[in-house]
Amino acid sequence: MRLIPVSLAIFYEVTETSLNVWVQTREDDGPFKGLLEFPGGGIESGETPLQAAVREVEEEVGITILAKNGKFMGLYSNTLSDKTVLLYVHLFPKVAELEGKGKWLPIVEPELSRPYEGLIPPPNHKIIDELFLSLKN
Repeated sequence: MRLIPVSLAIFYEVTETSLNVWVQTREDDGPFKGLLEFPGGGIESGETPLQAAVREVEEEVGITILAKNGKFMGLYSNTLSDKTVLLYVHLFPKVAELEGKGKWLPIVEPELSRPYEGLIPPPNHKIIDELFLSLKN
């Protein structure tokens, strides 16, 4: 089985009532086409996962972010029929340049990411829920 390393950038903000995460609609073909997703993609030869996250944000969203503002959250895996995708997840604080380019999803207890079933890729539920719980503590 093939291993595919992918880097994701999660923009977030914490308010008094929720964790808000920024997503965009996936336009390219594939199993997640049309779903709300974090910017990200394959890690190219010679780049770190953090560098890949910064590059993917520039390519997909059209904004420039600084690697020094990113924080590694963790490594997640998504096993499909023919491959396993390794997701290197990086957190970035909310930036004004995102406005008008996607949408913010509010995450609240006790539902967490459940209201977005069918709207976001299944692997992102675990990432969002664990992010909420880690920021709450």
